[in-house]
Amino acid sequence: MKERLAITLSVKVGGVTHEVPGGDVRALSLEMTSHGVSGSVSFVVQDDQAHGGKYKDEVLADFQKPDLGEVEVSVKPSHWDTSLEKSTPAIATRGLILDKRVTEHTYVRGFDAAVVLFRTYTVTFVDAARGLWRQHFPCNLVVTKSFKDVIEAYKGSAITATYSWDVISTARPLIFFHLDPDRGASFYDLLVWFVREQNGVFTFDHAEGTYSFADAKPADGTAATLSRDEVMGLTSELPPTPRWQPRVLNTYAEAPKTEPIENAQAATSITRDVLLRTPVAGEVDARVTLEKARPLAPLREVILEFRCMPTVAVAPGSLLDVSSKGGFSEDLIASTEPFRVYSLELAAEALKGGPEIDYGDVAADFEVSLAARLEQKSDKAVRLPAITEPRFPGYLEGKVVSEQWEDTDLTYNIYQDADTSVDQYKVKIPIFENQIITCPFDPYQGSGNFYIPAYRDARVLVELYFDRANIARLLDWRPGARVPMEGQGEHLLLGVSDKSNTSILHDYEDKKPVLQIKRTNEKDTAMVRIEEGKLTIQVKENQG
Repeated sequence: MKERLAITLSVKVGGVTHEVPGGDVRALSLEMTSHGVSGSVSFVVQDDQAHGGKYKDEVLADFQKPDLGEVEVSVKPSHWDTSLEKSTPAIATRGLILDKRVTEHTYVRGFDAAVVLFRTYTVTFVDAARGLWRQHFPCNLVVTKSFKDVIEAYKGSAITATYSWDVISTARPLIFFHLDPDRGASFYDLLVWFVREQNGVFTFDHAEGTYSFADAKPADGTAATLSRDEVMGLTSELPPTPRWQPRVLNTYAEAPKTEPIENAQAATSITRDVLLRTPVAGEVDARVTLEKARPLAPLREVILEFRCMPTVAVAPGSLLDVSSKGGFSEDLIASTEPFRVYSLELAAEALKGGPEIDYGDVAADFEVSLAARLEQKSDKAVRLPAITEPRFPGYLEGKVVSEQWEDTDLTYNIYQDADTSVDQYKVKIPIFENQIITCPFDPYQGSGNFYIPAYRDARVLVELYFDRANIARLLDWRPGARVPMEGQGEHLLLGVSDKSNTSILHDYEDKKPVLQIKRTNEKDTAMVRIEEGKLTIQVKENQG
C-alpha cells in the first residue's frame, strides 16, 4: 500500500538528542512484540552550507561518538483532513541503538573535487533489556533474596520494570546462575527462562519503554472495532494440539509419588514428565499446582494484513473486535471473542530516495506493508522470545560451617529447616563474600555404612542449581590425616582436633604391614599396635 506517513523520530547519539522531521525519513522497519522491539530507521541530512546552500549537518559529529544511543519513533497516517489525524492512534516504540552507519552522497561538477551534499544515516535498535542484557553474562550467588532483587541490581538507568507477581518478588534461600558467553545463555535468556518456567507474564510497554512482570495477562480493557475495509487479508491459525499427558514424578525412595495432570486430548501412553527428588511433600504439591496452571497449548490466532493504515490502535497489547460490527462475516471463525495484538510488523520505504520535495516536512510518501498477529483475549499462553537455555549445575568451592564447641574444633553441625524439618549443612562461599547457603545433610561420598559428616572449614565442591545446592565432594584432607608416601599408609583420623582424636593407621615398615589404633585426649593416650611378631598395648600420660 502507498501511504503518506507522519513519522516522528528522535535519535540520541553522543549524548545529544536530534529531532528528525518525518519528511527526512527514508526507511523504517519495525518488529514489535508483546515483549520487545527490534527495528531500523534511515534518514537523510543535507550538508551544503559550505557550498552555498542553507543546510548544515549537525548530526555527524555526535553520530561518531560511542555513547549509548537511543531511538524514539512514532508513525501515523498523514491526512489532508487533519481532524482524522487527531483520532488515529500512533504506532510508537523506543529502543537502544545497536549499530550505526552513514553513507555520504557527493556531487562532482566538471574537474572539481567531489563535494558532500547530503548523508544517509541508518541505525538499528532493540528494546533496552534485549540490547543490554544479551551482552550480560554474570556469575552470581545471592542468598535470601528474590529474583526481583537480582533484576533491580542489574537493570541500571536504561531499564524500568514493574512487578505484580508474587513468584518473582518472593525471597528464595538462594539464587545462583553462571552465564558463560561460550555456552551462549545471557542474562536476558535467564530472565525469559525464569518467566517461562514459573508460568509468568513478561511484557514491554512500547510507548513508555517499560517492562512488566505479572502473574497473568490483563483481563480489563475495551476492544476497538476493526473495520473490514482496512484489512486486505485475514487468516485464522489453529496451533497444534499437545497429545501428551503431563506428570510430576518424585523419586524420593521413602515416599515415591506420581501425579498425573489431566489433558483430555492426550494420546494413550504419551507422557511428558517432570522429575523431582525431594523428601518435602509440599514441594511436590507446589510443582503439581504449577504444572496444572500451565496452559497446554495456545488458542486460535489471527493474522491480519492491512490494506491501509488502521484507524484503531494496533500496537502490541491493543484489543480488537474482529466481528460483524466492523463488517466481517458472522460465520468467520475469528469472530468469537475480542483479540489482543501480540505482534506487529511494519516496513516503510520512501518513494523518493534523496532529500527532495519532502525534506524538512513532517510527512512523506511511503510504500508500506503492515501485518499483525492476534491472540484470543482469554488465551493464557505466554508468547516469549526464543532463548538459549541456561545450563545447570555450576560448581563453586565452599567451606563447611559448624557452630559446635570451640572455633578451632573440627566439629560438624546439623541444621534443621524450620519449615520442612529437613536436616542440612551450612556452607559459606568465599568468592561471594562468604555468603552462607544450605545443602542437604546427605552422605555425599563413600558408603552409607560410614557416618563421617563434613567438619568445620572442610573445603567442599558445591553443586549449584538455580535455587538449590548439594555438596558434591570433599576437596582436601583434614589436618593431620595425610601420611608420608614412603610408608604407603592409609589413615582414618576421627575427632575434633590434634588434642582430641582417634587415629587408625595402616602403613608399611620395611615393606611389612603395621596397624596402629591410637586415642588421644590432651596428654592421655591409649594405643594398640600390631606389627610383625609383636603386639603392643600402651596407656600413658605424656609429660610436659
